[in-house]
Amino acid sequence: MSITSAVANAAALAAAGAGKKAAQVQLQAEINTDDEWAKFLNRAGLLVIDVYTEWCGPCIGMVGNLKKIKVEIGGDNLHLAIAKADTISDLKRFRNRSEPTWMLLSNKQLLNVVFGADAPRLTRTIEQELKNEELVRKGELERPQRAPFELTPQEQEVAIAQEKLLQARRAKEAAAAENSRIARRESRAKRLEAHFNEICPAMLTPHAQKHLRKVADALEPFGVIVADKCPLVLNKDGLKVLAIEDEHLATEAAAAALIDRPSLTLLLKKLPDKEGNVIELCRSALFGDGLSEENEPKKFLADELQLNSVPGLFVPADRHQRAAAMDLLFPKMVGSLVEPPTPAEPPHLLMLFGAWQRRAILSVTVAPKLSNQILRYGFFADANIDEPKLLAKNLDKYEERPEKDYSETIALMVSVGVEEPALMDPSEIQNEPPDALLTLGPLHVSEDTVVGEEECRRFFPPGYSEPEHKPKPKSKKKKKKRHETRDEGDEMVEVSTEVPEDDIIDGSAEDGELEDEGEEKEEDIGRGEKEDDSHLDKATSPPPTTQ
Repeated sequence: MSITSAVANAAALAAAGAGKKAAQVQLQAEINTDDEWAKFLNRAGLLVIDVYTEWCGPCIGMVGNLKKIKVEIGGDNLHLAIAKADTISDLKRFRNRSEPTWMLLSNKQLLNVVFGADAPRLTRTIEQELKNEELVRKGELERPQRAPFELTPQEQEVAIAQEKLLQARRAKEAAAAENSRIARRESRAKRLEAHFNEICPAMLTPHAQKHLRKVADALEPFGVIVADKCPLVLNKDGLKVLAIEDEHLATEAAAAALIDRPSLTLLLKKLPDKEGNVIELCRSALFGDGLSEENEPKKFLADELQLNSVPGLFVPADRHQRAAAMDLLFPKMVGSLVEPPTPAEPPHLLMLFGAWQRRAILSVTVAPKLSNQILRYGFFADANIDEPKLLAKNLDKYEERPEKDYSETIALMVSVGVEEPALMDPSEIQNEPPDALLTLGPLHVSEDTVVGEEECRRFFPPGYSEPEHKPKPKSKKKKKKRHETRDEGDEMVEVSTEVPEDDIIDGSAEDGELEDEGEEKEEDIGRGEKEDDSHLDKATSPPPTTQ
């Protein structure tokens, strides 16, 4: 063989070897749909899939290690891919997560899941699964029968632990919400007692209005009279408020009988010479509350007026219910003497982001579903949760600041519920932070609404939302200018004229203005040179990564 042909053959072999190696080190397959996912699962061998979400992206740092494993020990028995969890049904449980995740599958069965960017652990797991794959082929080992959408034992343990934490969190939040609700009701009851301590509101439902005389007769022996009455048509929201006070009004039958039909509200008043609590007297007369039972149970008026499980009469059972009923049934009377109750804030969390993300964040929050969830926001000097330092309360004020820094943050007070869940449709209640904000990578999120209330109180203290009072501009004073004139007798006469200070121009002022203009031009030129030299704007660019 000649040297030329030997060299040619060697080159051909080298090219063939390079091509084979290039085929082995091919890029990972990209899976974006359910069809592509199903097709990839049909491949023989061990499948290692990097699961990612759109807002986080795949783990680029592990690509080199995976390719090395494929070339050295995997070969054609190892297939690599990246899969987008947002658009694949089997990967639904991995959405809205930022932790690197790898799934190991074979023959359409899930073998293992590795979380975290732990290269040594991932390498050991792949090596072990490759050995198991050889044993399966020899018939010495059986694969676990687990579909890709099912949880592995490790995931099940984590899920159980997370569920326990979630239940504890919700119990804590529910207890705090109930305590807050009771405190609001107690405060309102005390406020109304100062004016309506001897009064008890009541209501006859539409089918029981004709029995007003029976009500008056039942109350008379107990020293209570019907002081006033007024027709009232309850709407859906009004009935919900009343149903919170009386569970018998929370049924579908009650809604069909009361909504948009006239009821009769009553103002019951205790006579001056009668002792006792007016609420207890009314309940005893109409419902028999607190009365000793006789040998044969007596049927009270409230029982007689009930029709097909729909109550014919509503009377508050305590002072809290009385306050709520007065606000609903007699709003004009209450409003003439007592200020309306302060609206309660819904449960909320604190979410903290880098201020450089402000445009993306505020563009998300203007969406119809999110606009009502953002209660307050502001810009702060850093991410210090314990001692926040306010920079600006809105975007316009923040943009007016000449210098901005990477450490500056934007804080959001985000509602994750409603103040009265019983008044809302459960499907409309948002109990978790919005996904649209979570995908932007917040620096901090309150662990629950109890902690969130404390943190938001530090960032947004009482009076935060009140408009700032701008100082009135000072009125310009007029300055008198004197000049001399000569009359026919050559006598000096002083004439004074009033000239606004703004109209007085002298040479020194003109020179000063020209000098100021020159300095401003020089500053603008210098500033432009500095801006040209800077490639990153701290106001809108993310902070540089540290090596």
